[in-house]
Parts: sequence; C-alpha cells; structure tokens
Amino acid sequence: MVIYRLPYSEKAIRIECNEVTRLHSLDDLRGQKGFVMLPYDFSPSGMQHPVLLFKGEQKSVTLDGSYSLQPGRLDNTSPTDSYSNAFYLFINHIKEGKVSKLVLSRMTELEWESNEQTLLAAFYRACAMYPRMMIYLAFIPGEGAWMGCTPEILLSGSQNHYRTMALAGTMKVPENVPVKNIVWSEKNRREQEIVSDYIRESVKPYAHIIEEEGPYTSRAGQLVHLKTEFHLSPITQHPTPITLINVLHPTPAVCGLPAREAADFIRENEGYDRSYYSGIVGMLDPEGETNLYVNLRCAHAIGNKLHLYAGGGILKSSELESEWAETNWKMQTILNIL
Repeated sequence: MVIYRLPYSEKAIRIECNEVTRLHSLDDLRGQKGFVMLPYDFSPSGMQHPVLLFKGEQKSVTLDGSYSLQPGRLDNTSPTDSYSNAFYLFINHIKEGKVSKLVLSRMTELEWESNEQTLLAAFYRACAMYPRMMIYLAFIPGEGAWMGCTPEILLSGSQNHYRTMALAGTMKVPENVPVKNIVWSEKNRREQEIVSDYIRESVKPYAHIIEEEGPYTSRAGQLVHLKTEFHLSPITQHPTPITLINVLHPTPAVCGLPAREAADFIRENEGYDRSYYSGIVGMLDPEGETNLYVNLRCAHAIGNKLHLYAGGGILKSSELESEWAETNWKMQTILNIL
C-alpha cells in the first residue's frame, strides 16, 4: 500500500495493490502508470535496488484535524568520525579540480517501534505540518516502509507542459526576519546556481520554450531554500517522462558536477548505500499527469529500526560543522512527526 499527498492538497491518494512490481531498469517503466519509487543509483553499473511500481485502484482520503506531537531529537551534535573522514575526502577532491561540486549524505539509525498505525499517524501529522511538501508513505512487503516529506519536484505535468526546479542552498528559518528579506551566503547562491545551469542546459534539446522563475527563497517546514522553477513546452515529438528522467537525474542537487564523475566518486567514497534516498518517488502517467519528486527528508522503518537520511552540497568553501548541522536540520523534518 502507498498513500501520498501533493503540496497544498486537502486530500491524499491511497493505492492498495496485490503486489509491488519490481523492475530491473528505468526503461522497464516505459508505458507504465502508477506510483513509482526509483533508487538514487539506477545506472546499469550501480543499481542494487529494483525500481518499485505500485499499481491499483486510487482512493481519495480526506485530510482534516490537527495532530499533537512530542517530536524526537537527535543527540549527535558533533560530526561522527565517518562523516568527518568523508567530508575531507570530498572537499579535497573538489580542491584538486576534479569536480566543482559533490553532495555528501549520511544515514543515522535510531530505535523506533513502528507498525502500520504509528506510520499512518506520522503521515497524517506530516500532512498537517508540511502543507508545501509532497508527503508519502509506502509499505513494501518484507522490506518495511519508506516515508518522506519532500519539497523538490523532479518532473511535474503532461506532454504539453512540464515543470522542474533547481532547489539548493539551505538555512533554518530565521527568527523575526520575513522570508523575502533573507540574505543568502555566496556559498548557497553558488550551489543553487550550479543546479540551475545544469537543468537549463540538460532540457534545451527537449523544449522550445523554457520559462524561469527565480531564484527566490522558498520555505519547506522549518527550513528555507533557494529555488528556480523551469516551465518547459516540449518539442513536437513529445519526450516521454522516462526520457526527461534520464536527462535530469541525478541533478547536482543530489549528486554533483560533472554528473558522471561526481556519481562515480560518491559511489566509491560516501561509505554507505543510499538505497531510495535521493531517488525518485511519485505518480508516473505517460498519457496524463505525472508528479515525480526527489526523495528527500525521508526515512526507512523496518522492525524496530528507523533509518534517517540527509545530505548537503559540498563546495570549496564548505565547512565541516555547518554541513553536519544542515544534515541534522533536515533529519529533524522526519523526527518532528514521530
């Protein structure tokens, strides 16, 4: 079963299916319709997890009411040795001129007893707390459940008009400062610019009209980001969603630049398996409306373990303590609903 809620919607969609279809490549999704989960690395050389497809009757679920909560907190206020070692590997690789940006992520394991009821309660709390985000909860037989609260669209729309975005740069919402008056550091502005440039160049062959909005400050829960939206009118042969996924993913917002070199370095040096974190989740419909999101602010619950994931962009100017703090802020998005 999977349940999800699109941003600003007052209803969620629940899909129950007899089985979850496991596919072995992105191309296997061509012509398919349903809720999908794609791993971060679905390249032929790196794919360790299947593409998941949930197909079944869609039922509308009304969302109402508020939810009380006592959010969990992270105890790890100082960078771990493994994260510190990876950080210096990453930043030295950038300073050597091999790449201009890398995204370093990490996973934290916590004790948490979960079942369908506790996870559904967390889903409904997330819908109430985070109206601007896409919220999802997916139960996978034998593999626990994944849940996420993601602000980042990878691809939204239909054949005549698609939308994507460059979302990069992160700060906690400052006190007593209107969002529109937030001043961003040069590091954050440069990080967002790298993602925007990549998307602009990547979609050029597939769109004869590209309209941009931004960059502007966008709120997501207790964090703010720099965002540029891209509106695409595809060329006459109408590229499929699969074609555009291949072109866009992984963006520098979750990988780095140049993309291939960054992906290879992350695979060899990040130190853990991202699995479905920073992959793609959402509804795929090649004939109708597609709404696909980057799987950020997410957690994997299995047995009495909860795995939290978060990452951040590393540039030459990045600092260890601030990058670690950013991953904690992002993990807190999930802890706030548990």
